[in-house]
Amino acid sequence: MENSLENRFVAHFDMLGMKALTKRDPELAWQKLSALTKARQERLSIGIERLDTREYIQDQVRAFTFSDTIVLFSKSDTQNDAMAITIIATELFVRSLQYCVPLRGGIARGQFAFNLGLNLFSGPALVDAYELGESSQWLGISFDAAAAEAVLALPIARSMRGRSMVVDWEVLCKGGRRENRKVINWPESNRNNYIGPIPVSAEIFYRPFSEIFGTFGELREADRLKYENTVAFLNEYFEPE
Repeated sequence: MENSLENRFVAHFDMLGMKALTKRDPELAWQKLSALTKARQERLSIGIERLDTREYIQDQVRAFTFSDTIVLFSKSDTQNDAMAITIIATELFVRSLQYCVPLRGGIARGQFAFNLGLNLFSGPALVDAYELGESSQWLGISFDAAAAEAVLALPIARSMRGRSMVVDWEVLCKGGRRENRKVINWPESNRNNYIGPIPVSAEIFYRPFSEIFGTFGELREADRLKYENTVAFLNEYFEPE
């Protein structure tokens, strides 16, 4: 039922820099929000085939969007739910990058209730997913312990090349602390979509976003760090054939 508090997987994403962009250039902010919505529409409906069971998974994940925030949540917390939200969250993240919309996010497993008709959403899993993403100083997706445990037990935990799709990373968080987390290895899952040098510098990686935030040199130190941390991860885990 929509208003029942049940165990689910919840992903929370927000766009970096939207508040400042909205004040500075509301028309461009609207364009980026439209691009984010387009990315969600394109990726939310994808079908997934489990290679181990030959099941075809679709419509396992729902979404709610408010301004620059997207919340994804699963029907339940089965293996199919874990697989669906991980793949869709990764695809949404990468598609948004292709549209020059920088996201950070978190995925948690726990109690969550919703009522789409009344736009009501609540539960510990939503708070946990929000805090994972909001505290991160990079473009990426972190898991909480419960979600990571479920995903690591799935066939998608390893790519077709046998490389891990969920890896450990010292994520820089607000306040300068680093926290060891399980994170999505999006460079591996989307290596065929990446066009550019490896290793890549933070300044080159950032160039597509300069329309939104200005040149790399104009960024605040805290904002430059977000892209430097992202590039460190990309250079570490992108392994071409």
